[in-house]
Amino acid sequence: MRTFRRAVLASIAGTALLLGPGVVPARAATPLSLILSTPVGLSGGGNKVVGSVVATTANPVPFVVNKVPVVQFQYNTCSVRARSVAQIATSNGYLSAGTVQVNPADVARITGTKITFKVPSASYPTTDNNGLTSTINTTGLVLGTGLTTAKWNVCVYDSDSLTASNLIASGIYTVVEKPTISAVTPTSTPAAGGKTITVTGTGFTTVTTPLTGAIGGSALTNVKIAADGKSFTATTAAHAPGDDFEMVLNTPGGTVSSLDPDNDNNPADDTDITIDYTNGITVTPTTAPAATTATLDITGAGFSGLSFDPGSPSNSSNAHVFLVNGAYEATSNRGAAECTGAVALTDTEIVCTLDLTGVPEGAYIVTVVANGGVGSGSANPSIVSSGAVFAVAPY
Repeated sequence: MRTFRRAVLASIAGTALLLGPGVVPARAATPLSLILSTPVGLSGGGNKVVGSVVATTANPVPFVVNKVPVVQFQYNTCSVRARSVAQIATSNGYLSAGTVQVNPADVARITGTKITFKVPSASYPTTDNNGLTSTINTTGLVLGTGLTTAKWNVCVYDSDSLTASNLIASGIYTVVEKPTISAVTPTSTPAAGGKTITVTGTGFTTVTTPLTGAIGGSALTNVKIAADGKSFTATTAAHAPGDDFEMVLNTPGGTVSSLDPDNDNNPADDTDITIDYTNGITVTPTTAPAATTATLDITGAGFSGLSFDPGSPSNSSNAHVFLVNGAYEATSNRGAAECTGAVALTDTEIVCTLDLTGVPEGAYIVTVVANGGVGSGSANPSIVSSGAVFAVAPY
């Protein structure tokens, strides 16, 4: 046993001689996981983030009192020691270099396990080694040329020494573009929905959360984003007819409205982009012989607010479904027949019974009107109308 102790002491003494007097060997430690309150932010920084860690037995107070941690954004993995600042660069569409340091004035210790810092929006340090104004990363943490998203490592050190600092904690922060809308094609969709539209702009990504959107409050579906993040396609949902509806998109980079398409919080400085829901229904079946009765299944939108007259045709101000020869006109062309017993099963579906007794063969238009009164005002007061052709003809 004495021989073993002498060997251990000799080994320690030899190590101390190699490191020099007064130098303690560095203890290898695994950095703690840094949990960020906001793991995503817009290019250009400026936002505040809270970083938290879970203390361990080996490291019960990661962020010590009266000592401001050093926070750096590094493009690859966090290095064991703090790095010198380096210009953000890209290569072949990927981040290839860059170290951005947070100004110590923008870092604060909250507790032994929690800090807060502001994502850089300018250079730090502000001067180079020659005392001249720094030209490195002058706009802070931004996306490199050609990038729409970029993941950075957030590295927290106990000092800024390039040779003696220690990595305390690390986490992941994703930089994204601010969403904007430059165009929507087409700018109209049937009230029944189901139309594929293409939206172009910037900041369309699902890097952290899915992109979602709605027109007039009706959610878009089947969202498919282009690889470059500058456009996506989607399918419109059903909505009552109307003009100039707003599109709102929710992206990892924030929310953008088509009424402020450049997303600068000044809607007055650009042209609104709006979408119309046009009158339009589909009818099944689309034909029946004269002098027969057919049950029509009508699909569209905006039906739930209608109150239909039960029973026989009438001229009341309630809703009606007419079979019209040409365009409906409340005072002079009120239809060749009425589809009676109309019931709105849902906001998008009506079922009614069409008696074709006495209706001549020919092509007609099924028309749904909100107000069936004679001379009720508008030349065409339809909630959903036009384009639903029904033929009275032999099979």
